[in-house]
This record gives sequence, structure tokens and C-alpha cells, in this order.
Amino acid sequence: MGINVGYFVKESVTNFRRNWVMSLGAVITIYLSLLLVGVSMVTGYVISEVVRSVEDKVSIQIFLKDGAATEDVEELQAWLLRDELVEAVNYVSKEEALERFKEEMAGSSEIVDNIRENPLPASLDVTLTDPRQVEEMAERIKANETFLKVCDRPDDPEESLKYGQQIVNRLFAFTRVIRIIGVVFIAMLAVVSLIFINNTIRLAIYARRKEIGIMRLVGASNWFIRAPFLLEGVIQSLIGAALAILTVLAIQAAILPRLAEALPFLPVDITGSAMVQLGVVLVFAGVLIGLIGSGFALRRYLKV
Repeated sequence: MGINVGYFVKESVTNFRRNWVMSLGAVITIYLSLLLVGVSMVTGYVISEVVRSVEDKVSIQIFLKDGAATEDVEELQAWLLRDELVEAVNYVSKEEALERFKEEMAGSSEIVDNIRENPLPASLDVTLTDPRQVEEMAERIKANETFLKVCDRPDDPEESLKYGQQIVNRLFAFTRVIRIIGVVFIAMLAVVSLIFINNTIRLAIYARRKEIGIMRLVGASNWFIRAPFLLEGVIQSLIGAALAILTVLAIQAAILPRLAEALPFLPVDITGSAMVQLGVVLVFAGVLIGLIGSGFALRRYLKV
């Protein structure tokens, strides 16, 4: 068995060198296909983590008018806490709101220094048990009579509510578009990869047609004849997968740290386990492409 494996590997490498132009074309095409897969997976992972982080921070702010009756505010707060969609309600005074604003705008001292009076309203911060239900909860709040009594914009209650579901929805929509575009390009490059591998194996079969004929005469089995060609396709795919993995790692090392530095409030890093899974997927996809392309060429051009 060891001799057979060594023979198969030797023959595959020989075929690879003999048809190096076509083999190189197949490797480059497979590399581009798998690179696109890898970049799409990394992008999807980072965006999913960002969306999850934003979702966790999704809450509803209810802005209260100045001079709102304390008993009305407490009544609204108690009503909110009785709702199954609400996890917690926190009252934020005008002074606390101003302090938060100053902390957020610490880098723009000219804005903070020009504040003479407190323009910010008090508010109720509503944390939800399920951030995906934020729109439903917002509709319930707008229908509450006590809310209409204490909100700072009774003429336009919608303006007295602030919640970030629109941002989450846009992120999800953006993710879907990116994935659709990625799938289309991946499919196109995968087809081109199969064509390159098919042509490479066909040339190898033609170049060794006399040797194949001799092997048939001496009684070589079908798999003994076919195995080197199948292995050649796998070798091309493994080289392409290795190059794709190295490129993705280089992109991760070059871009993600800078992105994390520029956006410290968002989780734009990717874990080591996720990268291992990415490598496994790329290798598996590469081997699958190589086997399919080689198998199709052997079925079509090598009748044994």
C-alpha cells in the first residue's frame, strides 16, 4: 500500500510539472474562488458580531417633558415593568443626561464649553428582554395614555421615542446583499475552477495515452490508472486552499487591528477558533472542487 501511495503521489507531481501552465491556471482560479469564500466568511462573521452587539444595546428611550408630574412618571414606569417584553426601566434625570452627553462629547470640547443651559430632557431608558421586539414595544408605549401625558412631544409622540432597530435592520439588509453578491461570484469562480481542472486532467490523459494503454494491457485496475489524475486535481486544490488561507490571515492581521482601533466600541475582531473553522472549510471546499473536476474529466476522457 505504501508503494502504491508513493507511486500515485510521484505520478501526480510529474503530471503537475508536465502541464504546469494549465496547472498554474487551475491553482490561481481555485485560489481566487476560495479567497472570496474566506473573505465572505470573515466579513459575515464580523458583521454578525457587530449586529449582535448592537442588538444587545438596543433599548427604548422615552423623553419626558420638563415639569412632568412625578406620579405620572412613576405610573408609566410601573406599567412598563409589568410588560413581559420589558426587562428593566431606568430613570435618567436632566442632570444625568447632560453628564452623559459631556462624556460622549469629551473629544469636542468646543461644543461642551458652549453649553450654558441644560437643553436635554429627562428620560426613561427601557431595556427589553428581546431586542428584536423593540418595534412592538414602541407601538405599545405610543398607545399608552400616561406616555402621552408625560412625553416631551405630545403633538408628535414618535419624536419622544428613540430606539435603534432601524440600524439593526440596515445592518442585516447590508449583510444579505453582501452574501448574495459573494455567493454569485463564488459560484462563477467555482465553475471556472472546474473547467481549468477538467482541461488540465484532459491534457495529462492525452500526454500519457500510450502509458495508459500499456497499463491496460498488463491488467492494471481502473482505480490504479485513475488515482494519479484524481490526486493531481486534489494537489492543485490544496495549493489554492493554502494560498487562500495565508491571504485571509494576512488580511486579518493587516486590517482588523486597525479597524478595532478605529471602532473601539464595536467587536470587529475574530476568534482563533473561527479562523480554524475557516481553514477547515477552505481545505474541504478545495478538495471537493479538485475531486469533482478531476472525476468529471476522467469520466469524460478516460474510458477504463
